[in-house]
Amino acid sequence: MKKINSKGFTLIELLAVITIMGILMLVAIPAVSRTIENSRRDSFADVAKTYINTVRNAVIADELKCGTENVSVADVETGTYYFLIDSTQDGTKDLMESGGKSSWGSNNVKGAVKWVKDTASNGGFKISYEVLLVDAQNHGIPAFVAEDSVSRAEVKVNTNSGTSAVAYSSVNTTAYAGTACTLK
Repeated sequence: MKKINSKGFTLIELLAVITIMGILMLVAIPAVSRTIENSRRDSFADVAKTYINTVRNAVIADELKCGTENVSVADVETGTYYFLIDSTQDGTKDLMESGGKSSWGSNNVKGAVKWVKDTASNGGFKISYEVLLVDAQNHGIPAFVAEDSVSRAEVKVNTNSGTSAVAYSSVNTTAYAGTACTLK
């Protein structure tokens, strides 16, 4: 009688393992892809919030010149103002010391931070902020979103499909309502 070599695996055992691995991959790949996409959206929303905070700091520190006047924010009339964002331009680079790029391949971004100065009930003033920001692949926030609403849900992937979407190539050539501001 011949002894059967019990070292190693049979073909059936190998096929079973390969089949189980295939099923696990079918479940795991979409979950991992979704996690990566959510991380990119969260990161892009954080970049947008950073631009808002940076413009807010520039407003508070009186580092912006709005329109043709070189007056402090307290002296600027109530109204709508905006700061154009273009991560390839010096004005934006001076505003943001580092970062400020897209989470999709570190692409450049364009957009605007809009701030509205209103008179407060106590006689002072209050300022609200909104942001529009897209990257070179048209991922991002294609329409102005209020500061407290900036989140993963507002970040769109390849915004060309929407009718109200602003494409990267036309972001800073779009006429925004309000007065343009630049760094002093």
